[in-house]
Amino acid sequence: MRKLDLAGIGARIVVAALLLAAVSCTRAPPPPTPAKPTVEVDAETRRIEAAAQTIYAQSLASGMVMAMVHGDQAGALAFGRQNPKEAQPAAGVRTLVRLQSVSKLFTADVLASLVNQGRIKLGDPLAAHAPPGWQAPRTPTGYPPITLLDLATHTSGLPREAPIEPGQLAAQAEAARWAWLAAQRRLPRPGRGALYSNVAFDLLGDALSDATKTPYGAALDAEVTGPLRMSDTTATPAPAQCQRLMAGDANRRPYPCVDQSGEAASGGLYSTANDMAVWLRAEVAPDAEQGRRSISQAVYVRRDALASVSGLDHAGPASGVGLAWIEQDATPGRPRLLEKTGGGDGFLTYVVIDPVHRAAVFVGFNNVSGHKLGAVAEAADELVILLGGEQDSVAIPGAAPVAGAPAH
Repeated sequence: MRKLDLAGIGARIVVAALLLAAVSCTRAPPPPTPAKPTVEVDAETRRIEAAAQTIYAQSLASGMVMAMVHGDQAGALAFGRQNPKEAQPAAGVRTLVRLQSVSKLFTADVLASLVNQGRIKLGDPLAAHAPPGWQAPRTPTGYPPITLLDLATHTSGLPREAPIEPGQLAAQAEAARWAWLAAQRRLPRPGRGALYSNVAFDLLGDALSDATKTPYGAALDAEVTGPLRMSDTTATPAPAQCQRLMAGDANRRPYPCVDQSGEAASGGLYSTANDMAVWLRAEVAPDAEQGRRSISQAVYVRRDALASVSGLDHAGPASGVGLAWIEQDATPGRPRLLEKTGGGDGFLTYVVIDPVHRAAVFVGFNNVSGHKLGAVAEAADELVILLGGEQDSVAIPGAAPVAGAPAH
């Protein structure tokens, strides 16, 4: 019978016990922190995509471009066709559209930039910046002069349009405007009421040109579009850019791709979803409360301080007026928004920003005859509110801008 080696067995038992004790004394590694489920992020992104599709559906347009910004992210989208009579799809984020009155926001940016540099003041009289050989109209005794701020806030008392020939080039249009202005004798008192005015912004563009001693287009490039490298935002598109122009409303007469420098400050700019994404990203950058944007995004006129208001409520009741921006006050469940509409020459445009939550949307589409601007603006507002409520990590749809300077 085989004898048991009790001593060896005992030694092995002791070693095993020591190993078990060592294992039991070793701290187990903590369980990995569960990552945020990708399904949730995808769901948030899908909600944003669905909201963008809703805007396009509301437009009933054959073509639309869109830019959206969420924090440091900037995306651009294109929908439909470049020409409804052809099968050619839109040229993506570089599809050219007419900005129409959204152009006024760029005039306001030039103004704010020059004010920030101390080169001009918002309270400067228009007469102080009249082009050589021209002067502002004589105002009735006791009336204050029209100021640059009056022009930029639609409170100058000037009418919506001046009876001058449209479509003129910059120099001819400027001369016609100032000849008309010099003949005015019964203009309302500036500052009392708000009356939406295109001619006011064209005169403002002339004043900025005088202040910088350059054509308005050069001032725009020097102060805004050049630093941001917005190469497609211009009133004088090249032939290659015109080939990317989306066709206007098929139910309206065709508008050729032409030099619109004569009305660049009020509504003559062309741009793309890519360029607008670059610009909007800068408009809601973290330093947006400093420098130029602290001037351009401020509200200078409250509605309840005005005797009358006309032409400012296209996207909803205006609570205040800034430098071209129209303010909509915050309400329960809805943040304060700044917006601007545009329309004409076969296009409708809309831009809205929530500066506090760093969210912004621009849309341009070619269904003017359908009268869908109100529905599109409401849907765009909802998209901005949705973007502003999302986490920064949520990816917004659309390609990142392929050109342009960083936000800051």
